[in-house]
Amino acid sequence: MSIHLLGIRHHGPGSCRNVLEYLQELKPDLILLEGPAEAEALLPCALSEQMEPPVALLAYQPDQPQNAVFYPFSEFSPEWQTICYAMRNEVPLRFFDLPLAHSMALSQKPAKEEKEATTDIYRDPFDYLAEAAGYTDGESWWETTIEHRKDSADVFLAVQEAVTALREELPPQTSPRDLLREAWMRKMIRAAQKENFERIAVVCGAWHVPALENMPKVKEDNELLKGLAKVKVECTWIPWTYDRLSFRSGYGAGIESPGWYHYLWHHPEDDGTLWISQAASLFRKKNMDISVAHVIETVRLAQVTAALRNLPTPSLAEFNEAITTVMGFGDDILLQIIKEELIISDRLGRVPDNVPKVPLLVDVEKTQKRLRVPFTAEIKELTLDLRKPNDLERSIFFHRLHLLEIDWAIPGSSDGKGTFKEKWTLYHKPEQIISIIEKAIWGNTLEEATQKYLLKQTGEIRHIPELTRLLDRVIPANLPDLVEAMTVQLDRLSAASTDIIEMMEAVPDLVSIVRYGNVRNLDFSKVGNMLHAMIARILAGGVLVCINVDEEAAADILNKLVSTDYAVSTLNDPELNTMWLEFIRQVRTSVNVHPLLSGYATRLLNDKGYISPEEAQNTLSYYSSVGNAPADMAYWFEGFLRSSGAILLLDDNLWNLVNNWVCGQDKETFMELLPILKRTFSEFTPPERRKLGEKAKASGAGGIQTQTVTVSAHNEAEAAKVIPLIRQLLGIETK
Repeated sequence: MSIHLLGIRHHGPGSCRNVLEYLQELKPDLILLEGPAEAEALLPCALSEQMEPPVALLAYQPDQPQNAVFYPFSEFSPEWQTICYAMRNEVPLRFFDLPLAHSMALSQKPAKEEKEATTDIYRDPFDYLAEAAGYTDGESWWETTIEHRKDSADVFLAVQEAVTALREELPPQTSPRDLLREAWMRKMIRAAQKENFERIAVVCGAWHVPALENMPKVKEDNELLKGLAKVKVECTWIPWTYDRLSFRSGYGAGIESPGWYHYLWHHPEDDGTLWISQAASLFRKKNMDISVAHVIETVRLAQVTAALRNLPTPSLAEFNEAITTVMGFGDDILLQIIKEELIISDRLGRVPDNVPKVPLLVDVEKTQKRLRVPFTAEIKELTLDLRKPNDLERSIFFHRLHLLEIDWAIPGSSDGKGTFKEKWTLYHKPEQIISIIEKAIWGNTLEEATQKYLLKQTGEIRHIPELTRLLDRVIPANLPDLVEAMTVQLDRLSAASTDIIEMMEAVPDLVSIVRYGNVRNLDFSKVGNMLHAMIARILAGGVLVCINVDEEAAADILNKLVSTDYAVSTLNDPELNTMWLEFIRQVRTSVNVHPLLSGYATRLLNDKGYISPEEAQNTLSYYSSVGNAPADMAYWFEGFLRSSGAILLLDDNLWNLVNNWVCGQDKETFMELLPILKRTFSEFTPPERRKLGEKAKASGAGGIQTQTVTVSAHNEAEAAKVIPLIRQLLGIETK
């Protein structure tokens, strides 16, 4: 009986090729592979026609799905090729790592010494070998020494010797968790030895090889493994992406350039011509002038650079430097173009339909397939037209996922003010599947899960604005039973509430709900009635909250008045408009209302034509009279000029009113008003401020100057020829 230890890096085409060659020559009768024992039942899926790497084994606790772990595999992962070899050749294969039932229990209660170990600054142990060999880091050393190695003879023995030396010199580098894992691995090897297998191949991370070669006594391992906690674990296959396989994804065993490794796996004999040609093709798609000569010179430069560095073949670093020099003329901006599409790649894997899945995930995937919006690795922008049935169904689907806090579909802002267009950004991350599994406790279908999940939230809400915001988000998800329950809760809260400010805050959301009901053909008459009742209650008691308040409270009320006025104006309901303007009139005329609010109310009524310029002038005269404090004047003007930069430019009457008042202040009063006036005008856009300055310069202190416009002579006969065409364009019949 013989045991063959094959130390590998978890993702590497060179290691992968070496393992395959070794297994084909050895023809083992048992393979022990680093991986979770709970997932062994899923291994036959690897040969399914629907299985397409990159994929990952997902293991999670059914009662706590957020406690999960991924085991990603790419086509060039040694573990993946080992699994495929075993399945094709019917060789028994066992995962021999510490079972996840124990490992995930440990992650919930980390040992004290493990906590202490994590506080140290971690350094890749292979960095030390890299320094000795003259490389910058362990990653480049491994790639050059192992991944690009043409002769695989004795490579695993060399790796074993190198790692043994490292572990002897760097004992603290092995964490307490890894010591437990290695003890379990040795236990599994001993169990296999007792079964009389002749050739056992052990495929594991290179760091573990010395611990499996020099086994301690059985008693020592048993002591380590004694009393391990245990939890229930379930496993499944999920699609993975090259983007998440890279280091930036946060996966500890990731690689920097999965797209580059994919190329090395499929084209081991290429001298770089194909790689550079792919980069050139991508540059041409970006409208860059790249010729065949550029490709030839780039390949040659990379090869020469590799030779000068005593490398057997150019690595990614040499090709990147050559692209920068030849194609980018010394500017590395081109590397940003190829990074996403070539060096990392947007490849997304695929798993068989028959793998174990929670019912909610099955329902989500079926809906995706029906609506033709599958998971994709790239970021996808969608603009939906809600007048189209398929787009409307997509919108409902996206809104339900968003309400379940599954962030695959993220809503964006639509152009214009129409309610029939929606923008969405789709970006798939494997963690989203964990979120779906986590929400599976609420129902077997997306509709059921969303409804039950939000019903629980609704029952816990005690404030009207919080409920109206949630209801506004629920409306587009087409959940009538949930909407009915939320409407009942809203009715109950509004009937019991006496907080006018809270009601003002709720009005914009209620208006949005009524408007959305129109575009989606939904009946929200009950919400409309509630909106009318709420405006009536604001009319009855709203003035009281505007009286005898300080600046901070007045500013908060002003923001709510602005948003409420915009919402009511957008809905354009005659009865609501009348009620709202009556409330604004009361704010303007009531005694002891904060001048900030009185100023805004005056401007609002002036804009809508409900008061004459003379009435606005009278109100201004009152607040600018000697008996009022300068601060009250400034606050009144701040409210009066709220968001009015464009109006000041276009309305000469308003301009004269403001300009004459400012110019009429004495120096001391003006200096006292200046900070508040500056704050008021700072809210205008830069172009508005520039135009106002030009207008003030042109008008001086005496108001708007009259400009004489000279009208050039025109030909009546020629002008008469145009009139019939204008009538036709306007649809006016010619008599």
